[in-house]
Amino acid sequence: MKPNTPGNTISPLSLLRTLKRRRFWLLVPVVLLPPAAWFYGQRLPQRFRASALVGSEPILPGQPATGNVVDPNTINAQDELRAIRETLFSAPVLDSVAREFGLQAQPPSGSKSSYKSGPAAGDVKSNIQIQLEGPYAFNVGFESGSPELAAKVANRLAGLFVEQTSSLRGQIVEQQDGALDAEVERLRNQLTAREEGLRSYKERVAQELPERMEANLKELENIHLQIQAKTDQIAEAEARRTSIKEEMQALEKQGALQEEPAPKSKEQVALDDLRLKLTQLKTRYTQENPEIFRVEKEIRDLEAAAAVPVKAPPRAPSPGQLRYYSLQAELKSVESRLASYRREQAAPLAKAQEYEHRIDLAPGYETTVADRTKDAAMLRARYEALYAKQQEARLNHRAETQHNGAAFRILEAAQIPSAPWSPHRDRILLFGLIAGLGLGVAGVFLAERLDTTFETAEALENCSSLPVLSTIPAIPAATPGNAKTRGQTALNWAPPAGAADRFTEEQLRNFEKNRLPVLTDPHSVASQQYGILALKVAGWMRQNGGRVLAVTSATGGEGKSLTALNLSLALADSSQGRVLLVDCDFRLPRIHERLGLKSDKGFSDLLAGTGTDPAPYISRLGNLDVIGSGSTRDNPVSLLASARMREILARLRQEYQVAILDSPPVVPIADSHILAGLADGVLMVVRARRTRPELFQHALESLGATNVAGVVLNDVEYAASPYAGAYRYYQRHYLGRS
Repeated sequence: MKPNTPGNTISPLSLLRTLKRRRFWLLVPVVLLPPAAWFYGQRLPQRFRASALVGSEPILPGQPATGNVVDPNTINAQDELRAIRETLFSAPVLDSVAREFGLQAQPPSGSKSSYKSGPAAGDVKSNIQIQLEGPYAFNVGFESGSPELAAKVANRLAGLFVEQTSSLRGQIVEQQDGALDAEVERLRNQLTAREEGLRSYKERVAQELPERMEANLKELENIHLQIQAKTDQIAEAEARRTSIKEEMQALEKQGALQEEPAPKSKEQVALDDLRLKLTQLKTRYTQENPEIFRVEKEIRDLEAAAAVPVKAPPRAPSPGQLRYYSLQAELKSVESRLASYRREQAAPLAKAQEYEHRIDLAPGYETTVADRTKDAAMLRARYEALYAKQQEARLNHRAETQHNGAAFRILEAAQIPSAPWSPHRDRILLFGLIAGLGLGVAGVFLAERLDTTFETAEALENCSSLPVLSTIPAIPAATPGNAKTRGQTALNWAPPAGAADRFTEEQLRNFEKNRLPVLTDPHSVASQQYGILALKVAGWMRQNGGRVLAVTSATGGEGKSLTALNLSLALADSSQGRVLLVDCDFRLPRIHERLGLKSDKGFSDLLAGTGTDPAPYISRLGNLDVIGSGSTRDNPVSLLASARMREILARLRQEYQVAILDSPPVVPIADSHILAGLADGVLMVVRARRTRPELFQHALESLGATNVAGVVLNDVEYAASPYAGAYRYYQRHYLGRS
């Protein structure tokens, strides 16, 4: 199915619609495979199967198992079946049966070699069936085209099996004893190596074992106490160091380290007094005052005398300096103790990490030791059980040498079958039917996956930037209800005097056949969608100032002529001005045939003539004027590209509000390329489930038109769209249809 998108949801109804649409892919395998299977089943030859029941002697309570007597407690069904197949499929048994019943292939003439296992023995082997019926019995069956031969071979195979097992019991017991001895020796060596590895592992991780957990926890606690004691000492020393640094910083701020100024001499005191006096004189007198000269001379003399250095007497340190020096010495002592404490703390910290690592690893080692101990215990249990079995087998071997009775015997001989075993013709027929259905569904799925055509408007919008103006549902060829009654209100036109109906019954049937719901069923969903399209086209033409619209499609069969017809009829019904429909498809005209109009002259004749008046070429249908294609022309491109085409379109723009040109497909004809350039707008028509995206994109690129108004999606299954509910509601409540 196609991907699950908003416009393409997977539901049971969509699956049914898909199967209906792809019914050819579904029906062909369903129709062909069952008859082929039935024919194949009838051609198969009949095969008969006969079975003989062979059983072993059951073990009595307290009796050991001897020879080939099957003990269900020690041998499973697969082992028993393997032993039976080895005996029956041995070369002596197969060759004996083949020679006895004439199943062997004749040796080449002149060959002196004796017969050995060959193709006939392979045929016998392929027809033998073995089926276990319980711990003590099994069926030996044989298939053949003859019921008598099947019974005889089955009985002979059962007898040969009993003979072979009777003669080989001693050999089998000896082989079993040898195998048991080798297995016991292997398990003994493996157990020794496993226990030695466990002991070595315990010695290697002795300190991390769970047995040391309590001692490790106690030692870790002691180490933590030592670490805590050193931590307290370190904290106390750090607190003292912080206190000393704070006091030293306070003394530094108070200036305890600064030198006190030396006391002034008498000359310096006198000099300061003279300088003060000079300053006062300068404020009172001018510079030439004698008193100022005298004071300046005294200042110079005193400065000269003060320049001679005088040795100051040594001074004793202040109390602040003494305290600072004392704190500095104490700080060095505290830092020395801190370093010693940290060195002493490092050893117990490392030791604590070691013990914590041991404690953390203890659960893992405990699990490993437990697993290894469990493995060793299981291996020892296997060894002890196998050793007991070895001793029991040896006792059985000794008892077997004195036991001459047969371990197996035929419980029920094979009977001649009354009905064939195969072929199962009913199953073959059923399988053919199922295979046909499966192949048909696979074909439908593959066809849907390979189908890239547009199905919904959303898929079309995702592929192109052009707007989807309308989605037209599939239009049936026969409209339900009374088409004649609906046709009476199809167009707003004046019927001839005395006429009872707008259209004749023959016209209505022709309109229905050519899918013109705007005329035959104006209230249908399709007619309403064409009405919406007409409103959008009229709005686009008014907005762009255009009057000529070309309707085309990527290729033929997409419904462009049907869209042009219904759009023109809807525009004629809703427009206030005149509407004209022109059939410009000179290669495959369809407009007059669909409308049931007859006209010998058409648009090609107008282009080939001399006048520009379109009136002689117009046929009228209600409010709609129609110009057919006209006579067939050898070169329609030259007519469309001529200057008369432009003149006639200019005349049509003057006389009509909207002129619709039904154009040929874009690929591979050049007509639409010319018409798209001459028209004011282009309307592309796409058919759902037919137009491929790459073809649509190629058509748009080839057309190269910039005046494309939009796209119309034709033949849409509205029941599969997300708006199906709205359509059904409209039909049920507005039209009264189910």
